[in-house]
Amino acid sequence: MASSSLKVADQETDHSQAVDYDIHGLVGVRLIAPSASNIAAVSAQIGSPSSRALRHPDIVVRYVDRILAGPVRYVDLGRTASSEAGFMVFPEADGKGKVSIPFEQIGTECEILCERRVGWIPLLIPIVNLTALKKHRCVPIHASAFEYKGTGVLVTGWVKSGKSEALLAFSQHGATYIGGEWVLLNFDGSTMYGLPGTFRMWDWHRRSLSNCPRIDGSGKMFRLIRFLDTVQAAIPDGLCRFEPLKFLRDSMPALRRQLNFRVEPKAIFGERCNGLTGNPDKIFIGMVHSDKRVLIEPAEPATVMDQLAWAMEFELTSLMSHYRAFKFAFPKIQNNFLETVHSVLRDALREALAAKEIYMLYHPYPVPFQDLFQVMRDFLESSTPDAAGKGCGRKPGQSFRRNDAPHFSDDRISLP
Repeated sequence: MASSSLKVADQETDHSQAVDYDIHGLVGVRLIAPSASNIAAVSAQIGSPSSRALRHPDIVVRYVDRILAGPVRYVDLGRTASSEAGFMVFPEADGKGKVSIPFEQIGTECEILCERRVGWIPLLIPIVNLTALKKHRCVPIHASAFEYKGTGVLVTGWVKSGKSEALLAFSQHGATYIGGEWVLLNFDGSTMYGLPGTFRMWDWHRRSLSNCPRIDGSGKMFRLIRFLDTVQAAIPDGLCRFEPLKFLRDSMPALRRQLNFRVEPKAIFGERCNGLTGNPDKIFIGMVHSDKRVLIEPAEPATVMDQLAWAMEFELTSLMSHYRAFKFAFPKIQNNFLETVHSVLRDALREALAAKEIYMLYHPYPVPFQDLFQVMRDFLESSTPDAAGKGCGRKPGQSFRRNDAPHFSDDRISLP
């Protein structure tokens, strides 16, 4: 049964009730018959609704009280299944909320069927990103982006690469917010568009901000987890043979992973986050290293292209694993775009970054915000307009130190 054949329980719903989202004129999303909580959940994912109705949305999310799926055959037990309503995804892995996603339509006009009890729509952001790639050859990059004193900065990389840390560090010094988690680069790399919506912060991020209003993450649960972490760290190793203490120590990694929350950009940047567009003048590829210093070096373009291509493939892991489950459920149906999406991404990435200034940003983890800001600020302020596209006249492998400014003897900037 193809996923275009959908059955719903509330046929009397007024489907003329629509809420539209316009993402930079690149991708349009329409919610049909959502509840207030549905609108809030999607707004956290892709920003506030548009004040004007879309002429023709790319992605439609149609809400119903209940999807009549009929007999369900699980692919991944409790997570994905085939049914008379097409390919089903269970966001909470408990079978209580269902979403029907037509994977054969992703990249083109796509209609998702969603029960109202579902909060965040699974895979919505990668579907938006791939629609922008297919329609406009915009490259989706997992990155933060901001503008500082007229210079547009994009920071990307693998996990713990310093994306959020750089964004938050510069938020304390007048930077303008562009994007917190996802950024779309247009086909020639001249413009970057931040994906609207909230972004993730960790508890240590919040406690590192010197000038920030009270935001989420300071509740009793976070304080309890930090207290338990302090207690278990003080327990001598010899006592951990006792089962309760061993259980506490073994549980701490999972508990620490709960020390994060999502925040509206305005909570950090105030009114310095309205446009969400800019020019990617400097691109930094963040990596954690064993040195305690923050270092910046010119990047090798060919190496960077490969690194970012693999990073983007990693970010598509969840969507592509669901697509494989979809193909298992419906082996005669495929999405030709998804079949070649990795090569499409690589080609679009090379085109978008061909003439950009790209640098490696090495730092410890966790990185002190002020150290990160000082090194990046000194680098941005040392760059000259005539160095655009030339790596500031320096070659990969050379080094350059902050305390040598303004006459640098090498290519690496660092805090002493």
